[in-house]
Amino acid sequence: MSNNLVTKEAIAMGLKQLMEKWPLSKISVKDITDHCNISRNTFYYHFKDKYELINWIFYSDMQKNVNSFTESERPMDSFVNVCRCLYENRKFYFACFQYIGQNSLYEYLYEFYFDLWENSMNLRYSTCDFVLTKEEIQLIAKLKSHSLIGIISDWIRGGMHADYLKYLEKLEAIIEQEISGYTMMCEKVKRKVC
Repeated sequence: MSNNLVTKEAIAMGLKQLMEKWPLSKISVKDITDHCNISRNTFYYHFKDKYELINWIFYSDMQKNVNSFTESERPMDSFVNVCRCLYENRKFYFACFQYIGQNSLYEYLYEFYFDLWENSMNLRYSTCDFVLTKEEIQLIAKLKSHSLIGIISDWIRGGMHADYLKYLEKLEAIIEQEISGYTMMCEKVKRKVC
């Protein structure tokens, strides 16, 4: 493991420990550096601010726990797995999601899901020779991304209870049915062309 990664993980652990005592809004970069016994320069070498640190923690957690994180052909697997990981670390993430604004976890999640859905739509439609403009694909990706982030937001505001995971799994099944509809549509279009 590189020194950079060791330092980043130590800073992340320091933030998590501080968040057990105080809300994120009360924690400054100085608090983090004091707790970790590092200089501010060291912190800023690795992270732009505490929100970038949170996004790095999220991304690291997802890399370790969500094996479908980058599989654009199965975006709902990723969604449910992300929610499971958030639930397993709910105390930390519940506190992180209280901040809404620039560089927030919500913003990071939106960007992630937008890219995932955009890739998924491009893949899906190109395999059946159905052409949508880039603008149309981005509009669909935006709609689906906002929908998923809204569902996560509702879940978080409701306290991130475990019973909601069953709801998310049902949602996954519904979206997968929609996606299988794309596949059937593609097969019909291809048969008509031949």
